[in-house]
Amino acid sequence: MGNTSGSGTTTEGNGIEICGNTLPQEVMYKIFLYVPVKDLVTSVTRVCPYWHNLLTEHHFWFTKVLREGFRLPAATKQRLLEEADEAQVLRILQGISGGYLPLNTNLICNPSGREKLNHWKVKHGGDGMIVEDHPVGTDPIPAEAGLPTQHCFVTSYGICSRLQVINLESIGFDPHVVDILKPAIHISEWVSARWDCHSRSNIVVSLEGLESIQQVKMHWSSQEENVINSHWYKMERTLVDYPKGLKRITYTNVGKDSAFWAGHYGAKTAGSTVKFVL
Repeated sequence: MGNTSGSGTTTEGNGIEICGNTLPQEVMYKIFLYVPVKDLVTSVTRVCPYWHNLLTEHHFWFTKVLREGFRLPAATKQRLLEEADEAQVLRILQGISGGYLPLNTNLICNPSGREKLNHWKVKHGGDGMIVEDHPVGTDPIPAEAGLPTQHCFVTSYGICSRLQVINLESIGFDPHVVDILKPAIHISEWVSARWDCHSRSNIVVSLEGLESIQQVKMHWSSQEENVINSHWYKMERTLVDYPKGLKRITYTNVGKDSAFWAGHYGAKTAGSTVKFVL
């Protein structure tokens, strides 16, 4: 881009000049930190060679990641610095700061049944699994669950299960990216039993890597000590150690009532969550 008249000019290969002085790199960095990532990647980087060079430096993107509210653990930052594929590192940093990588967000679709049983592979037992738009026979789902509605899944006297598979590559996480970032994996679900009938619920999460599979299991029963029927409880687990080359996560919930009563007196569940936390 050639010189233009005025107090602020852009010179080819040299960025912006004001009163004959080129803005220092540090000043350009501070300006770019406030520009949306989409604009930086798709247009700003193409203005001139100088800007392109600034916006392909890892130092800037580490700062941009921090500016957007992400704090990389020291071990994660070290893996990024040691990664030989610099283009991959650049894509990862841009993906984090721009929200293109689904970090700190629930990867489960329809986690509480607001869309009925869509997105779930369901096996019905007894009188089948249903969805209630407000839980019947229990307290309302507590505000601390952070759920937008009161929908919940409800099981019956026979074992009912629902399963959902998360293919990581389809959402932007190829196995190598997961290995570099190594985010914690948070798994959780809210569960309750009716005031008049005991029930139980299990979560089984299968994490499939390139060479191995790990299973995480959580069990809840309203007959356990200190559990009060009609109250809601949170089953949760955070994983920091899981198979290398993670490519697929399968989330399964299994539940039933403990009295073998006809109808839908089994465990109620809501807010199924699988989340990469960084």
